[in-house]
Amino acid sequence: MAKALAEVMPETRHGLCTWHLMQNGIKNLGPKLLKRGNHFMSSFAKCMYEYEQEVKFELAWSKLVADFDVFEENWVKTMYALKEKWAACYMKEVITLGMRSTQLSESLNSNFKAYMKPNINIIQFFNHFESVVEEKRYNELVSEYESRHKLPKLRYNYSSILMQLAQIYTPTVFEVFHEEFSLFFATCIRERNVSQFPFEYVITSINDEGEWRVLFDPIQISISCNCRKFETFGILCCHALKVFEANDVKFVSEKYILKRWTKDARSGIIHDIHANEVVENPKLSIAQRYRQLCSIMIKFVADVSSSESLSQLAKEGLQDLYKKVMDARLKENSTCNDQGDVPIPTTVYVTEASGFKQRPGLKRQKRLKSCLELSRQKKRQKPTIKPSSTQQSNGIKSLSQVECTSTTASLAHPTYSYSQTTRHLPTQQFVDIESPSQMECATSSLEHPAYVLSQTTENQFSFTELLMESHVDK
Repeated sequence: MAKALAEVMPETRHGLCTWHLMQNGIKNLGPKLLKRGNHFMSSFAKCMYEYEQEVKFELAWSKLVADFDVFEENWVKTMYALKEKWAACYMKEVITLGMRSTQLSESLNSNFKAYMKPNINIIQFFNHFESVVEEKRYNELVSEYESRHKLPKLRYNYSSILMQLAQIYTPTVFEVFHEEFSLFFATCIRERNVSQFPFEYVITSINDEGEWRVLFDPIQISISCNCRKFETFGILCCHALKVFEANDVKFVSEKYILKRWTKDARSGIIHDIHANEVVENPKLSIAQRYRQLCSIMIKFVADVSSSESLSQLAKEGLQDLYKKVMDARLKENSTCNDQGDVPIPTTVYVTEASGFKQRPGLKRQKRLKSCLELSRQKKRQKPTIKPSSTQQSNGIKSLSQVECTSTTASLAHPTYSYSQTTRHLPTQQFVDIESPSQMECATSSLEHPAYVLSQTTENQFSFTELLMESHVDK
């Protein structure tokens, strides 16, 4: 891997995972050293993290090898030959951002290993993969929401630098900077040279041994420390903050605020290693704009809702704004139609919280109806026409359901439609008509299941004339 990185990515520097180094040390030296209860690994960890100067590292390593008599151990010789890849004093020229191990990738691997089985197929694996990625994105959204809606707690409320960076840094990075700011009170200036630019300061600490040299340019407000905290991690060290305090600097310049540590790290244009613009997912951009507008509107409503006049003014302004937005939207849609494009309907992508489980329960049943509702339902049902006594004596079967539609507005072309659910619908003869709502039909054959009578020109039939004749007879 180291040889491949040197050829493919020559601008990078290969390092060794400190966690794996400790595990390999236990495997290679455990039977000889750890069973006697010595502290070889703790001394090895000090050489790995604590010594920032190369001279102190060499002295500590020589003492470690001599105390535990590991001159002939091959693993110890190999680690010393690769000291530029794991010792803190040799890693000061590398931008590690505080990461010295592969814990991020190992935690992701553990999520997959816990699910992997010999009989799993590729579809099941990718389903689990998508759920893991969705959970990571959900946690990121939660962290972003908390960073924008929660204010960090300041230990020193009157510090202008802390108040400035509390609004810019994310909560996690601000806590790291807060700890570094606390160490600033344990430092002191032992020497200073302000006769020429840049000013040079020698800083010491009460808790740590050693000294650090800081160069400060008061004209350009630029600062550098030989501990290289900013160059490797991205935040100012306590030694630089001490020099700021000595020169009455109350705010941190923008060039010492990395965008990747701020709340706006995801905004703007992103380029890959080939300087090409990275096109983001449109769904994520829509969701991001939605969250930003929601946060602004919620804060706006919370501020003006306490006053009646302000609420009315805000309501009128929002209505005017809504009209302007809708007009602009119509213009955009018309422009798309003129160009032959179909406008895409807007859809709000809201991220749902994962991990919620539905409680098992019975299926929802229909609501029980009251007696009053049941009686009304019976009244709405269509009544069945019972056969008359004359039909029963003549042996004529009645229709179970008769539907009659008549158009009385136009007397020239009345139309009648008969439908029967039973299979008895023969040629029909009119026996007697007592009222428009009742009609009795005689059946003589069993040939047609449905029959429609329409008026012909030869034998014209008028429902109105039939009613008049029946009225005259009566």
